[in-house]
Amino acid sequence: MMRWITYLFVALSISGCATIDTVQPGTGGSTFEVRGKSYDEIWKAVVRTASRSLTIVDSNKESGTLRAEKGVGMATWGEVVGIFVRPTNNGAPVYTVEVQSLKRARAQITGQDWTSTMISGIKAELDQ
Repeated sequence: MMRWITYLFVALSISGCATIDTVQPGTGGSTFEVRGKSYDEIWKAVVRTASRSLTIVDSNKESGTLRAEKGVGMATWGEVVGIFVRPTNNGAPVYTVEVQSLKRARAQITGQDWTSTMISGIKAELDQ
């Protein structure tokens, strides 16, 4: 049993790990557009949604960047999530919100993809 755990640890270490800095805008996340809302309203919705289920690690309203994580659990090494809003000023006719969700270890089979949870949560916040 101990040998199996050692092999698993080595395999996960070699296979690469996602860190909070791994999530970057424009690198393959899911996007949606928001019209008829201000940047401030969208940013509040992003922060509220992320803080409900995740631990916010980096939140920068001026750059439109929020990074969060879900810690290690019984069946997961955890996940990292990035939410990016563009443009970052009030008064734009349309805003693009990008959500990325990565498992911490590439070899990780379990874990949650937070993309749809974050997108539906942000949209629900904006509809209130």
